[in-house]
Amino acid sequence: MKRVCYIFPTSHHYRLPFHERLRMRLSAHGVDYTVIYCDPAEENVRKGDTVDIPWGTKVPRSVLPGGLIYQQALRLALSCDLVIVQQENSLALNYLLNLASMVRAKKVGYFGHGRNFQSRDPNSGAERWKRFWATKVNWWFAYTDETHRHVASLGFPPERITVFNNAVDTSEVRTFIASVTPERLAARRDELGIKGEHVGVFVGGLYEDKRLSFLVDAADQIRARVHDFELIVAGGGEQLSLMQDLAATRPWIKVLGPRFGADKVELMLLGQLFLMPGLVGLAVVDAGAASLPTVTTSFPYHSPEIAYVEHGVNGVIVPDWKNQQAYADAVVDLFADPARLAAMRGAAAQMAERLTIEAMADCFAEGVLKALST
Repeated sequence: MKRVCYIFPTSHHYRLPFHERLRMRLSAHGVDYTVIYCDPAEENVRKGDTVDIPWGTKVPRSVLPGGLIYQQALRLALSCDLVIVQQENSLALNYLLNLASMVRAKKVGYFGHGRNFQSRDPNSGAERWKRFWATKVNWWFAYTDETHRHVASLGFPPERITVFNNAVDTSEVRTFIASVTPERLAARRDELGIKGEHVGVFVGGLYEDKRLSFLVDAADQIRARVHDFELIVAGGGEQLSLMQDLAATRPWIKVLGPRFGADKVELMLLGQLFLMPGLVGLAVVDAGAASLPTVTTSFPYHSPEIAYVEHGVNGVIVPDWKNQQAYADAVVDLFADPARLAAMRGAAAQMAERLTIEAMADCFAEGVLKALST
């Protein structure tokens, strides 16, 4: 039996269904798939978004000079036929495995974006370093077509790039949605003190690139024109206290901290729009599963999943990313046009139906099998 391991620093809650599906899919082809990870960093503990994987292996990690992190998994990695690692400059083990790949001692695959989409300087030393090592592996598992284009532009063989279209477990979301009754939603509205019919929802990490102050400034302008507008904010992170402070004088903003599973789904079902003017990532898929069009901006540092938002179809991308008034106008215009909003909600749901965790795991498994046979 071939053995494949995926080594990553932190086991995130949202990734567990992907690993479970991938393990099952590869097992059907006689491949033993396992994961190797470390204890979460303090930031992830604060977010409350980590989980242990019973069939995985947790290993210690050491912090080296220069901020490098060494995951103590070399022996385990060398026992596998294919090792998949995250493309991160800070992971010291990657370099040992890169060297093993270069001398054909081990098959190694990168899982990642191809570049740092949040980098303020694409020609920085860190980005040049990332580009150098990007071609020193046997296979690439790319988040989206944009990652494929970037990695191929570096000279990596396109036929050894698997695009898996990063997703979350929308099947679970749809199951939760099917079980929610109107009475349950009414109870949640009462619990949160929501009285308005026009509700925006933000679900995600609370940190600087999410542009929370921008969101609240725009929300003030929306509220001034849509008098029953309310905003639900669910998530944890370093700026949770900032969001709580901003909401303290605005009782129509409900800041709820990290929420998962059915709890999170119910909160999304209370809204009509997904409001995220800053960095957009995987959350747009969750939002689409709940029929929420995403309203964002042309923020230059979005994650690759911004590719899933089609302007005017399943969401809105406000061109002037620094203009709160323009953002507020986009939201108000949608609330004022129920037919357009309904069409966008339907398109958002269709997007999420295509981008499932099952499709992601199946594409990934196909790539793993090709990598093993190459």
